[in-house]
Amino acid sequence: MNTKISQLVLALGALVMAGSAMAVDSTTATADVSATVLIPLKIVKVTDLAFGNVVGGNGVVTVSTLGARTKAGGAAFVGSSTPTAASFTVTGEGTSTFGISYTGSSTVLTNTTGVGGETMAIGWITEAVATTATGATTVAQDSTGTLASGSAKIFSGAALTVDNFQVAGAYTGSLVVTVAYN
Repeated sequence: MNTKISQLVLALGALVMAGSAMAVDSTTATADVSATVLIPLKIVKVTDLAFGNVVGGNGVVTVSTLGARTKAGGAAFVGSSTPTAASFTVTGEGTSTFGISYTGSSTVLTNTTGVGGETMAIGWITEAVATTATGATTVAQDSTGTLASGSAKIFSGAALTVDNFQVAGAYTGSLVVTVAYN
């Protein structure tokens, strides 16, 4: 019986030793996890873009980002209408940068009166700045902006092509501005 007990003790010892040999030293490391929640970006229209009264004449009427109106070619101004640039205020977090999209904006203004349906081509002139527009007059769109103390401005003028025999009427379109943090 002593032999069986000795064999049993040896077998148990072998199992314990095998278990010890299979155990692996382990170590632990901890990583901190954090998240910063930013103030949501917000965009608000301040003013609409208006060209005022124009007369056809194979030309281009341009409203700068400051609202100054110029003409080239045979287009003419009439009456005392006041042109204005569109403006938007963007608010968000500190000095963050943001992307700007104009997807969905009109590429033509469409006559909504009279016979209706006639169009005039429009090219957008936009700039994103901290406070004041520079008066840009070249068709181009800023695709990024930077907040200054949580605020920025987007100004938009445009160049409108007025044909020689442009049908009289009220022409409308839309400028759609979307902003998102970069």
